[in-house]
Amino acid sequence: MRALMLRPNAHLLFGGTALVGFLLFGLAIGVLMGPPSQVVGDRLPELTCLQMAFTPARFSGFFLDFPLPMRVAIADLLVPGDLVFAWGYGLLLAGLTGLLAMRLPGRWQTMGALLMWAPLVAATFDCVEDVFLWTLAQQLLADERATVAAALPLLASISATVKYLALVVVTPAYGLAGIAKGIAVDRSAGALLLYGFLGLNLMLIILRPLQQIPPCF
Repeated sequence: MRALMLRPNAHLLFGGTALVGFLLFGLAIGVLMGPPSQVVGDRLPELTCLQMAFTPARFSGFFLDFPLPMRVAIADLLVPGDLVFAWGYGLLLAGLTGLLAMRLPGRWQTMGALLMWAPLVAATFDCVEDVFLWTLAQQLLADERATVAAALPLLASISATVKYLALVVVTPAYGLAGIAKGIAVDRSAGALLLYGFLGLNLMLIILRPLQQIPPCF
């Protein structure tokens, strides 16, 4: 992978990956998730509690606390909206991390070649989480007294935990440190634009779960 970063056209590959991610991100936010998000409204942050429920009782308690129209909207948010959203941020951050690593020396580039996969790992586990949560939502939409399988909330929450570790810990740890290193070795206009755009996205990625997860416990 590091050899790929040294090729003359590698920046086109990583730039194209980031662009595809940005377009998917826009499709998810602007088209697929827009209508159901309006239904859920200012209770959107509470959806994080569904991801981190771990047990059937907690999941049912969180989900059934929403009015019925919001429950239907939550299911629509998960599939297909959040599936596309996951690959949007995954490809965007992977591409930007690859572009960052190309500008860094020695071991920084080697680490970047490995850690640029972390956003894609997060996207994969996010999709697994979405499928489990959607299945649970459909069961409770069909019968709110249904007894959901204990494994499904647990597997969904484990997937969410892995997602957050890859997305909120690993990716920003390398990205923000890499930006600091990059400023020391490359302060060209293009590099500074990359640092700013990547840094902004990383901060947005970090802040959301830090704000939304603690109230769930």
